[in-house]
Amino acid sequence: MLDKAELGRRVKLERLAKSMTLKQVADGSNMSPTHISEIERGRTSPTVGALLRIAHALGRPATYFVEEEQLPNVSVVRRHERPRHVIRDGDKTVAEVDFLTTGIPAGRLRVVELQDFESGPLQTRPHEGEEILIVELGELKVTVDGDEYQLGPGDCIQFRASVPHRIEKTGSGNTRVLWVTTSEGVLSS
Repeated sequence: MLDKAELGRRVKLERLAKSMTLKQVADGSNMSPTHISEIERGRTSPTVGALLRIAHALGRPATYFVEEEQLPNVSVVRRHERPRHVIRDGDKTVAEVDFLTTGIPAGRLRVVELQDFESGPLQTRPHEGEEILIVELGELKVTVDGDEYQLGPGDCIQFRASVPHRIEKTGSGNTRVLWVTTSEGVLSS
């Protein structure tokens, strides 16, 4: 949980980065300069409404100031720097996942590469948003809301993530899949 001192620090850094005075932010948010100063110094926490108004005055989404990890405006992940995650079913490794993106402030999309995919279904949690799977290598069966779709190399499927869905390797050999999903999905770094 982000504390009020860190939130205030982020507001102040953004204000200074934009070369804005307390009065300019106060005028843009319909708040007093004193209240903005109290927030920046970590002496008080803004209400959700106040944070929305401050964010608007600074030209940022409110989530920029409250995300647990301070993220860059542009995210570049080099191949050798990709965070890796192992999906397990008990003691058994189901797949290895490389995160091709790490996120930007208020960003919702994630791109991961599933590789070394084992046989058996990978059940995911329904969530808001949508998902896209692009098969690079191997064969998959994707079940979306009870309907099954067989995919091979170069095939792509897109669906609403709010319905039950699962992914299953069907062919022999290696399988590699690019998975574009919203951050609320089963995979997070």
